[in-house]
Amino acid sequence: MAQVSSLHDGTVAATAGVDALAGSPRRGAILAIEDREDVRQGLAQLLELHGFLVFDAADGQQALAHLQADPQSIALILLDLMLPGQTSGRDVRAHQLGDSRLAHIPTIVVSACEPDMRGRAQLRPEAWLEKPFRFDALLEIIRRYVTPEHGGIVGGD
Repeated sequence: MAQVSSLHDGTVAATAGVDALAGSPRRGAILAIEDREDVRQGLAQLLELHGFLVFDAADGQQALAHLQADPQSIALILLDLMLPGQTSGRDVRAHQLGDSRLAHIPTIVVSACEPDMRGRAQLRPEAWLEKPFRFDALLEIIRRYVTPEHGGIVGGD
């Protein structure tokens, strides 16, 4: 069973900007960064069925290309930490946090690896969802940050 943890409970100090984002979901795409094609495609299909626009990336380089191409279009990042190639999920997050055009984009880590609390604190995600997880748990978190682009086929969005 997946473990969901919000990092706004005192384990990581929340900034006013992050709290403001959590209070008002915004429109835009969800960037799903996941190396496993079946998981990535399944996530994208389920999110699209619920009315969300989804961009996807199979590795860190693709993720950074999406982020650099049009950072204003991305409302949320779903980040797997274990990615193939030279750019890990940690590298993507470090780049994102270091770029003022990207740092405000809420990020949910969706990963099977469990770093210690210090490792989690360095990543500063809005939430952490451990694999395997239930889609409804992910959807509940996503709805805090993103408004669907259109009425989905399921769930009456």
